[in-house]
Amino acid sequence: MAWILTTLALTPLAFFVLAWLSKRKIKDSKLPPGPIGFPIFGSLHLLGKFPHHDLHQLANKYGPIMYMRLGLVPTVVVSSPRAAELILKTHDLVFANRPPNEAAKHISYEQKSLSFAPYGSYWRNVRKMCTLELLSNHKINSFMSSRKEELDLLIDYIKDASRERAAVDLSAKVSSLSADISCRMVFGKKYMEKEFDEKGFKPVIHEGMRLAASFNFGDYIPPIAPLDLQGLTKRMKAVGKVFDDFFEKIIDEHIQFKDENRTKDFVDVMLDFLGSEETEYRIGRDNIKAIIMWDHVRIVFAASLL
Repeated sequence: MAWILTTLALTPLAFFVLAWLSKRKIKDSKLPPGPIGFPIFGSLHLLGKFPHHDLHQLANKYGPIMYMRLGLVPTVVVSSPRAAELILKTHDLVFANRPPNEAAKHISYEQKSLSFAPYGSYWRNVRKMCTLELLSNHKINSFMSSRKEELDLLIDYIKDASRERAAVDLSAKVSSLSADISCRMVFGKKYMEKEFDEKGFKPVIHEGMRLAASFNFGDYIPPIAPLDLQGLTKRMKAVGKVFDDFFEKIIDEHIQFKDENRTKDFVDVMLDFLGSEETEYRIGRDNIKAIIMWDHVRIVFAASLL
């Protein structure tokens, strides 16, 4: 039985090795110098707990521009200021794309949010929509009364605390003020922590950010992604479900209680495009949820820095 299991485990690995050897499309002579990696795993073994230190040491050996494979992913590492300027500034549009990964798949609705969407017409249109309908001076001014209401509530709270000689955590209160104002602009109203999830806004959002930043073998060796060896995909799906349930609730509330007399929030504007042919891309519920997820994460994360 043991040798059967060993054979079953090694057969796919042998297949991947042969596939890698037969499908290399880039000639080594055209690549920058770099470490010679192993089949399948590439140079992943050279990166430890502090990969930026390891890359610095490798750059000292191979030069400011080097090539290495991270798993099955061909990678060019740039270390010199001049090369970085050329890539990140002079030719930034050429290098502005975002590769697919497991976090984008399970948390960001298959790369439909601004954070993970590939650079192109869809990303530009969504960015334009967010700028005009959420961040423009006209839109910000339209919610002046909401900002005043929230500021008055904070002032009243501080006055009450002063009369009772109670301590006030101003950082936390200003953070909540910023988040509440932004939520009213995006969602039309404030939501309590427990309405999002029993853990609250910040823990779930921070969990999603940790997962998105985590090293995932499935991103670098895609054939093994379904195995979820690190358990990251399971956690990503759990976080994605929390977001999805919350945003579905918001969309349903906006559709059910639509009011033409009140100031439109960002979700209202997005729903006007639902199923519309006016845009280059057909906007569906997943697009709306992905876009407002980006807004919501940005709001809570920015507020947490105050």
